[in-house]
Amino acid sequence: MNLHKVSSDFKKAPFPAVMALISFVLFVFIYYFITVRSVKPYYFMGLIFAIPFASFAAITIFTVKEKLKSKVAVILTSVLTVIMPIVMCFAFIFMAMMASIDTVTDLSKYHRVLKLKDYENNELIKHFPSKIPSNAKDAIFNYQPGFLQGGEEYRLKFTTDVNTIESYTKELSQIAKWIGKSSNREVEINGVEMVSFDNFGYNKLPLDFTIYLIVSEPYKPFDWNHGELSLVAVSKQRSEIIFFAEDW
Repeated sequence: MNLHKVSSDFKKAPFPAVMALISFVLFVFIYYFITVRSVKPYYFMGLIFAIPFASFAAITIFTVKEKLKSKVAVILTSVLTVIMPIVMCFAFIFMAMMASIDTVTDLSKYHRVLKLKDYENNELIKHFPSKIPSNAKDAIFNYQPGFLQGGEEYRLKFTTDVNTIESYTKELSQIAKWIGKSSNREVEINGVEMVSFDNFGYNKLPLDFTIYLIVSEPYKPFDWNHGELSLVAVSKQRSEIIFFAEDW
């Protein structure tokens, strides 16, 4: 590559060239965030953030090839430098809102959700299985991202064999801060009564389920308008296990 020629071309259109470079770096950063760091990657829609780079690059090329006057290039670049960030900001907010209100029910996304939420260090969900067991049946997964006043929820249910159930109950018994039934008074004290099991077909959790309360942290003592809650409900009779966690 002729460095002298590159330097000469750069001098013909320094402003749009610099903006092209900056917008490219920003595009790479944003595209990484909305694809690699998102539960539902926006591969195609995310390309909209390449528009500023493409625009500034086009102005640079046309100016270098003398198909666009330098003054016109400066004016166009200046206008785009003001308009593009505003448009891209709205696009990013719109995409973030879509991601925040879009409930994830795809079982194949289960491990991705846990990984992105750093489940190994996240007290709310670290007891969740790292992946849905191979012997699990009738699995249902539901993840609701937090948005404004809405809480972030994790829900997983599946049926499995007796040995697996016994293994879970043994482990849960060691980490649970309370163990009981939905009819116990501790259910109200610990905020468990606020948990909805409708997603799993239960208006109210049947009494054959044993509740293992993992995290119970109200925003204020006995004030469950906000807080953190995590539990596991196990029914040996149904060979069914339900994992639930919410931060709201």
